[in-house]
Amino acid sequence: MHYPPRVLVRMRLGGVSNRSLRTMARKSWEDYRALRANGVGGLGALAWKNLSKLPQFVRR
Repeated sequence: MHYPPRVLVRMRLGGVSNRSLRTMARKSWEDYRALRANGVGGLGALAWKNLSKLPQFVRR
């Protein structure tokens, strides 16, 4: 492992998965299934993942 002390990728906010409630719900369901399938979390991890994105909408 190596930590490069520079920005490698700069991503914009939003995207296709955040354009409508339907796509957000679909993304959340896929995220939940991936978390459960890989044994790394459940509803709590999904809630944290989604709630951690709230500040990006407030800063606009």
